[in-house]
Amino acid sequence: MKVTIKDIAKMADVSISTVSRVVNNSKPVNDEVRKRVLDAIKQTNYRPDLTGGSAGGSNDNLIGVIIPQSNNTVLDDFNLGIRNLAELYGYEVIVGLTDSSMESELHYLDLFRRLGTRGNILVGSVPQQEHMELIAASSVPCVLAGQASQIPSLPSVHLDNITASYEAVTYLIQKGHRSIAMIRAAGESAVGGDRYRGYRQALEDAGIHIDESLVVESGFSVENGRLAMKNILSSGQQPTAVFCSTDWMAVGAMNYLIDSGLRIPEDVAVFGFDNSYVASLVRPKLSSVEYSGTEIGRTATRTLIKLIKGEAVSPSHANVAHHLKIRESTG
Repeated sequence: MKVTIKDIAKMADVSISTVSRVVNNSKPVNDEVRKRVLDAIKQTNYRPDLTGGSAGGSNDNLIGVIIPQSNNTVLDDFNLGIRNLAELYGYEVIVGLTDSSMESELHYLDLFRRLGTRGNILVGSVPQQEHMELIAASSVPCVLAGQASQIPSLPSVHLDNITASYEAVTYLIQKGHRSIAMIRAAGESAVGGDRYRGYRQALEDAGIHIDESLVVESGFSVENGRLAMKNILSSGQQPTAVFCSTDWMAVGAMNYLIDSGLRIPEDVAVFGFDNSYVASLVRPKLSSVEYSGTEIGRTATRTLIKLIKGEAVSPSHANVAHHLKIRESTG
């Protein structure tokens, strides 16, 4: 006898609409209630039919997306691109919003396996063995978006973060800067590791000594960027420029510099990354690395659909274009 959504609702002592919200991740649900629903799904091996047929269907048009939860960042563009192309080809999208931890990513990979998605897109993660084991267990294709894959069997669509960062820092060097700080994201992801590697390479190629006291790790918020800039100036040195892993960090850095009585760009030039909408709202307007997150999302979805159909994908690891958007913050 097939398990229905009514059965899950009864087991979890919730309404059918609550089960639907948990399955689709469409609206907030209390953690304790969510756990009851997911436990019921796990116990019964329930596979909901999100396409409107009977429960336990094959979900032939369902794609799973695992993406860090964020507001007003380039990840919104990733999501838009994924949805646009998926809809064009007649696919539905189910989104799992994570806290960027491996545990939450593994949770959604396992959930999507049980829901029967035809393929999944993993956004911004650095895949570990645990990820690959669940991807293999699902027996459906997966594409990595926003991060270069180091695994031949896992296709990826991304920005060349090393080259883009190299070009941004080289621009600052060509403007005459020799003391260039960096506010970098933590970890070895594309945003943290690759953008830092591009920064280092530009300084090394220009024969400029790398002063690690001018490199500070930061979270992604404006407040994180402000505190990171405070730490850099507290070291007793004042760089003439600062390169930031994201625009939001850069805005925080700008706020602290202005609050400290420093002028941008006369005293300190600031360069961001992602060219998010905030870059053109702040004053002075922020120079930034521009690329299309929407195009990354579209290309990743196009790649996944080809894999779902059994078609060959070439190249298996694709870059999208980028360029420097020069504005007032660098003079």
